[in-house]
Amino acid sequence: MRHRVKKSFFNRDTKHRQAMLKNCLRNLVVWGEIKTTHAKAKEIKRLSDKIIAQALTNSVISRHKLHQIFGKRDVVNTLIDRIAPAFKGRKSGFTRIVKIGRRRGDNAELVKLELVSKPENLGSLKNPVEVQSVKAKKIVASKKVKLVAKKSAANKVVKETPAITKKKDK
Repeated sequence: MRHRVKKSFFNRDTKHRQAMLKNCLRNLVVWGEIKTTHAKAKEIKRLSDKIIAQALTNSVISRHKLHQIFGKRDVVNTLIDRIAPAFKGRKSGFTRIVKIGRRRGDNAELVKLELVSKPENLGSLKNPVEVQSVKAKKIVASKKVKLVAKKSAANKVVKETPAITKKKDK
């Protein structure tokens, strides 16, 4: 029986489990939503509700406690300056779990854990534009690579054709 066992262990040792949960919490704060398994989402929801309730106080002590958890100032500032003001009227229930489906490989139940009210501009306060436009930068970079490849292929064709015509003229 599982009497007085309050948390899930996920078949990981303590440091690995804590690091995994901190990374998921950080991504939830930065992006506003994450996709994960149902068991992990339940554990992250429990922790995130405590953290957001702590951020609502907006005191030096709460900032210090949040910095101990995250270790990054921009994540703490994002949590207190962007996310916490959206939940001023709430005491709990800051996140929701939405079922997505099942994972193809192991048939695990996937869910989307999201904040109930997301801020308008996602990303951390440190780099809000860079965090939002990562996908856009990748798309632009891939287009540039394709254009360079097309230009280099066209240059090879142009360079080879005059050489062939000169040989035929002789």
